[in-house]
Amino acid sequence: MENSGNQMTTKVLKTGINNIKRAIILIFAAIPLLAFSQTGTIKGKVTEKENGKIIPVPFANVFIAGSSTGATTDLDGNYSFNVSPGNYKIVTTYVGFVPDTANNITITAGNTRLHNVTISQNVKELKMFDITATKVTQTEQAVLMEIRQSDQIVSGISSQQIQKSNDREASQVMRRIPGVTVIGDRFIMIRGLQERYNSVMLHNTYAPSMEADVRSFSFDILPSSLLDRVLIYKTPSAELPGDFAGGVVKIFTRSIPDENSTTVNYMTSFRNGTTFNHFHRPEQGAKHWMGFNDGYNDLPGSFPNDLRKIPQNDSDKLTVAGRALRNDWQPERINAGLDQRFSITKASRMKWGKVEVGNITAINYSSSKVLNSVTRYDYNIYDTINDKSDPIYEFYDAQNTQNIRVGILHNWAFRFNPKHQIEIKTLLNQNSTSEYIHRTGTAYEFNYVPSNHSFMQQYRGIFSGQLTGQHEINKDRTSVDWVLGYGKSHLTTPDYKRYRSDVDTTTGKSTLYVPAGAAASFFLGRFYSEMEETSQTAAININHKVKFSGLPDFVPVLSTGVFFENKARYFSARNIGYTRASTFNFDNDLLNHSIDSLFHPDNINGSTGIRIDEQSNPSDNYTAANVILAPYVAALVPLTKKIKLKAGVRFENNLQELNSATLTGTPVVVSNPVLSVLPSANISYNITEKTLVRAAYGMTVNRPEFRELAPFGFYDFSFNLVKKGNENLQSATIHNYDLRYEFYPSANEVISVAAFYKKFLNPIENFFVPGGGSGGIKTFTFGNAVEAYSAGAEIEIRKSLAGLTKSKFIDDLNLLFNGAYIHSRVNLGDDLRQSNNRPLMGQSPYIVNSGIYYFNVKREVQVTLLYNIIGKRLFIIGTDDYPDIYEMPRNVFDLTVSKKIGKRIEVKVGITDIL
Repeated sequence: MENSGNQMTTKVLKTGINNIKRAIILIFAAIPLLAFSQTGTIKGKVTEKENGKIIPVPFANVFIAGSSTGATTDLDGNYSFNVSPGNYKIVTTYVGFVPDTANNITITAGNTRLHNVTISQNVKELKMFDITATKVTQTEQAVLMEIRQSDQIVSGISSQQIQKSNDREASQVMRRIPGVTVIGDRFIMIRGLQERYNSVMLHNTYAPSMEADVRSFSFDILPSSLLDRVLIYKTPSAELPGDFAGGVVKIFTRSIPDENSTTVNYMTSFRNGTTFNHFHRPEQGAKHWMGFNDGYNDLPGSFPNDLRKIPQNDSDKLTVAGRALRNDWQPERINAGLDQRFSITKASRMKWGKVEVGNITAINYSSSKVLNSVTRYDYNIYDTINDKSDPIYEFYDAQNTQNIRVGILHNWAFRFNPKHQIEIKTLLNQNSTSEYIHRTGTAYEFNYVPSNHSFMQQYRGIFSGQLTGQHEINKDRTSVDWVLGYGKSHLTTPDYKRYRSDVDTTTGKSTLYVPAGAAASFFLGRFYSEMEETSQTAAININHKVKFSGLPDFVPVLSTGVFFENKARYFSARNIGYTRASTFNFDNDLLNHSIDSLFHPDNINGSTGIRIDEQSNPSDNYTAANVILAPYVAALVPLTKKIKLKAGVRFENNLQELNSATLTGTPVVVSNPVLSVLPSANISYNITEKTLVRAAYGMTVNRPEFRELAPFGFYDFSFNLVKKGNENLQSATIHNYDLRYEFYPSANEVISVAAFYKKFLNPIENFFVPGGGSGGIKTFTFGNAVEAYSAGAEIEIRKSLAGLTKSKFIDDLNLLFNGAYIHSRVNLGDDLRQSNNRPLMGQSPYIVNSGIYYFNVKREVQVTLLYNIIGKRLFIIGTDDYPDIYEMPRNVFDLTVSKKIGKRIEVKVGITDIL
């Protein structure tokens, strides 16, 4: 349906692109030269003796005395690093063990020196000291360890891997995770299921919604540099939220640091088809560059609350109101420079008496511009007699989008002792999106050639604050974690303008379109909306180990807890259109002028010009609330030394309420109390220390969202359609089945293969309303289908090439590949007049992410090449007569080169969307 592509329009710019492509080739050609310095390699294995057996020691440190050059052992105790030729003293350390020192270790150029070490415990040291440390969570090894030790099927990504990419925000990071698709650079699909089937948690509390139309957290508002790790739980478990089918996304931002530091990052990116080209945007206020709405485009404070309350014969008041709005109907033209990204992070670690304190404060700023050429087609009902569908329109959109993001993270951690820790996490983000679209093409149904324009600016913000605690009591047999959270988000769309003009194909001149009689705001009008959502959260989880004398290997873990959330939303919108002040006296010559001339104050009057007209409806406002109280119980039971079973049940008491009105003012009141009993079971079999198999079953639900229940109808200029809600929606039930095989060759490598099947009862779908809409604009709403299923397979590979050859260049390469294939079908019953032989809406039948990572430790140079593609996905659902519309696949390549300057400064250069 939508194909994004960019074409260069000048010879100069074509030359620039060719130079960039040559630069890419030169970069990769230079990589071996950077790596071909005369170095040698030292490698080996660190072990200890336990009960007469030699076992590996993971996470031991092996380094050259008096320097920071060295490595940490993997899960098998292996290590390897490169050094210049010479004689060295090699030190091996591990907490609680006697350090090992080896003198006169000779390294020669191009050769590998084997150095194995066996260390022994320091009994005296263990008796004298309590060793405390902060758990490392952000490295690839740590995330893989967390995934491996989880009781569910999990995928994830670390901040270490994120830093290797050109990704600026969490939405770009998410597409690197197996089975994940990103929609519109903002929302995510997991295993081919659209955003409504995925729950997002920020530090174990629901992330505030950023959107008026969908439930999903908008990932583009969260800068990637603030992330510690992202984990996606793909199977149900009693302690997880019950409202999902694709996955539960847990986002963790950075917390307690390892050391005091100040880090400054600056990155600039060249965007093919955009950078150094002409760029158009709506007029902006003075604070727009900071992502904030300074009121520049808001309605004036004195503007009437409802224009319909002004008598039609009181033209003076309507004229004053019309002239009070800005005449900013012409786009600004600027030069699209390089994308910019800047961040500064201050990490502090200190002692307050006996309390260990950590603080991380980070400020991020980014600005980007994107030019897209989009082609859109629509067709009429299929003509069985002539065996064809007549086209309704063929549109070509020149889409100019600017995004500005400002983010502040401020986290505190207080470690009172190794068993008690409290954290305060706060996150504030502000995002502005500015979009100008110029639409040309042909409107066949109404026989005109359009030159239509839209000007949209949105301001989105989020505040998230949590107070969390982790405690170990009862001789470490009982662990307790809790969280208190508050979230607030807002979405403001001030003065979303649209206007239509018709082009004379003979002369090429445009004629403005001004409706006669009733106004039509989607042809000439302004739209204003505001949404605010708040949430309060409280949760506690308790895990208790049950020990039996004489059975040291049989230690079941009993779990219980409760989750509470109270969420409230307020939404209001206003539509204002323009019409001819008089059918008989209107000055038709105004239609031949420019749009800003039409809106000159002299032409806003009650006789020969245009007048303002209220188009708002009672359905344009709603208030809503959702309350969840969810206790659970679960048990983790080791059936054998290699097999463990986790089973439990979650009880979700949910009350969903909404108050609004129909177009005619009839009240719409929704009150849906539902108790959902959700069982789950996860079983894992550790075949070897490196290999395991998991199987899982669980029941989950999918509830209607506020926007899907609200009768509010919104015209989307981009897709030329109207969406409205349905207050009669019911919750869906999902049965989830999963199977996964995992193999861990080393601490930072994994190969996994998974299969899954999901059965949906009463799934919520967005479908076309036959007969709805007018003027070529179609209407869509939401409804419950009878049932559906989704089945698929996933594969993930993270592999280092070190040791495969003698080449130092190859040793510094790492490969990443993940892909998924999904098949689904929906049964819509007999009432919705749609084809039963179609996939779930928004599903991609296949997803592929891959990457090549190069890192030269000595020169601190890092190069990353990433690739992403998704299969065609159903974008708009039709009927038996009106065909479905799909969004087609697109290949995306991104290149990033980074270089550290000293200890605190890193410079990145990237090329986004090379093709």
